Amino acid sequence: MRYFSVLFLFLNTNVHSLFSQSTDLFLPYNMLRAYEKGTRSFDGRPGPHYWQNRASYQMRVKLVPKKRRVEGSAIISYYNQSPDTLRLLRFKLAADRYRKGSLRDDDVNPNDVGEGVRIEQLTLNDKAVAEQERIRRRTFLDVDLRKKPLLPRDSLRIYVRWSYTLPADKNAARECVCDPTTFFVPYWYPQIAVYDDIRGWASTPYSGQQEFYHDFADYDVTLIVPKGFMVWATGEWKNAADLLQAPYLERFLLAHRVDTVVRIFTEEELRRGGVFRPQNPHVFRYQATQVPDFTFAASDHYNWDATSVVVDSTTGRRTFVSAAYHSRSADFYRVARIAADGIRLMSFWLPGYPFPYPCMTIFNGNDGMEYPMMVNDYSVAPGDPTNLTVHEVAHTYFPFLMGINEQEYAWMDEGWASFFDFFLADSLTGRKHNLRGYAAVAGNDFDVPPMVRSSFLRSPAYSVASYSRPQAAYTVLLDQLGYEVFHRCMVEYMNRWKGKHPTPYDFFFTWNETSGQNLNWFWRPWFFEWGYPDVGVRDVQRDSSAECDVIVIERLGNLPIPIHLQINYTDKTSEIVHLKADIWKNGEQRYAVSCAPGKSVSHIELGNRLIPDRNRTNNSWKRN
Repeated sequence: MRYFSVLFLFLNTNVHSLFSQSTDLFLPYNMLRAYEKGTRSFDGRPGPHYWQNRASYQMRVKLVPKKRRVEGSAIISYYNQSPDTLRLLRFKLAADRYRKGSLRDDDVNPNDVGEGVRIEQLTLNDKAVAEQERIRRRTFLDVDLRKKPLLPRDSLRIYVRWSYTLPADKNAARECVCDPTTFFVPYWYPQIAVYDDIRGWASTPYSGQQEFYHDFADYDVTLIVPKGFMVWATGEWKNAADLLQAPYLERFLLAHRVDTVVRIFTEEELRRGGVFRPQNPHVFRYQATQVPDFTFAASDHYNWDATSVVVDSTTGRRTFVSAAYHSRSADFYRVARIAADGIRLMSFWLPGYPFPYPCMTIFNGNDGMEYPMMVNDYSVAPGDPTNLTVHEVAHTYFPFLMGINEQEYAWMDEGWASFFDFFLADSLTGRKHNLRGYAAVAGNDFDVPPMVRSSFLRSPAYSVASYSRPQAAYTVLLDQLGYEVFHRCMVEYMNRWKGKHPTPYDFFFTWNETSGQNLNWFWRPWFFEWGYPDVGVRDVQRDSSAECDVIVIERLGNLPIPIHLQINYTDKTSEIVHLKADIWKNGEQRYAVSCAPGKSVSHIELGNRLIPDRNRTNNSWKRN
């Protein structure tokens, strides 16, 4: 016993020593254990003992429009690839948000509150699970495995049959009974929760605000709908030739090959009949591999536009991009084109990584919400749908290619999607957009450091910490590193963690190592500390020996931002001086900028639209 204690002390001391040499960022003790066990490394790579569990789902679901009813069954193979013996199996029942007594972040229509998910049959390895072996709480169903635990490297065969009623309220978050025959259906099946090396079983319920944290899985799904309905879903449509009449199948196949937008069918064609081969009901089959979730939508009167875009210049691989929408929408006729152009920019510019999915459908629903290969977007007309479209599609990288725990660190994906939509929309529209208003709220008591777990927050703190503050931080980081280094860090981060579950520290450590810079001076204030960004013009002084004016810039806030100066001289000439945020990395409070020799400053403007600055009243100076 003494030997093991000494050995543990030796190993623990060496891990802490390595930690202290690697970073001076605060690392919670429960996360530190992952480094002690070797599942993660201080260089930002997965550790030699990294693992994660996975599953495969073979599902059959029937949508009953008149009852708003989803009836499903699934055979799930669950693989315990952890070193742990599992004495509990946890299912996520997200639709239990509408179960009577469930905890909810926002009000829901009382008429939609009911029984939630009805579990009609549940077996493990062909043995029925008794009621006393089930614990139903919040949006989880826990199954007691103590009588027969799931051993490391072993698997379970699960059969479950269930049903639930979709909420009727058209404003229901994320789900959409858009009209009596149009449905967007997410969070619809019993899904095995994540069991990871950081916290074990994920325990944050789905209460309406926090979004994704799912394991990667393979899906083979059969969807049954009434005659005349079309189904769009995660994955690739495998039996299009069995359902579409020849002219429409030809259009569908053509859209997979061309850059122009193809109208596969219109509402009028659907209503007239002849789009589908004789079949009642319609049976669709979709398949997807290595994705964290599966979502579907259905309608008997939506238009369907589609095109495709090359996403990998080396292989020539294309992504099929489509938009399904109501005829009354005044903007969705543009969405397939916007999405395809956005995916092209994502693949070759920002983030500059080949789009990972074979297809993407943007569905005209009631929200602004992303899913693997599916988006539920409302119409924004008379506004421009570009920002919303590219934001939701950009989530393909975060949290879907990268299995981000968005329930706890939403800034790791919402911040990136906000960063991408800002620059991509600029490029696609030719207009100059603004950051998400972080400067206006920075430093308020709801401006919480993003490293506070997202599940602890409610809006507006959740929104600021998840969207606007990290968007601003990433924008400053791009300026600091320059595109080439920034892009190299992004690609390395994705290559290391695609198909895995990165934590914030895996992100910080990877970018430190790949950039060849210790960026902790940047990470610490922007992500760990309370504060705000603010610089101002303190004074303009004359340096007689150098025969030039010297502009003194003062750092008034603790979040480092660049200095961008428009300097106008009395002789009517001007210049721009831009200094990156690292001029403050050692804690400097003032910085002196020497102007052109022999000239006198007339007036100065500090800052630009890419730099969040809490107080702009001190950003101007004019000679009296």
